[in-house]
Amino acid sequence: MQVVQIEIDEKTLAEVDEAIEILRENRQDVFREAFRELAKRKKKEAEVARQYAEAYRNNPVQPGEFEIEEEQLIEVWKD
Repeated sequence: MQVVQIEIDEKTLAEVDEAIEILRENRQDVFREAFRELAKRKKKEAEVARQYAEAYRNNPVQPGEFEIEEEQLIEVWKD
């Protein structure tokens, strides 16, 4: 394993330490898990963004596609 040094503001570290104490877990394990989950989430977000871009590239928005008539707006927002 490699050693990585990061700076964390005191408030965040205090929150992490509080959770660690409650869960009785190791700080290193908690940070490892958090970074793994963050990396997984970021990869998923990037993949979704790529899919959206590809979909719009293959099926561009047509003129008027998202226009809503005033009557439709009144119906939707009347309550």
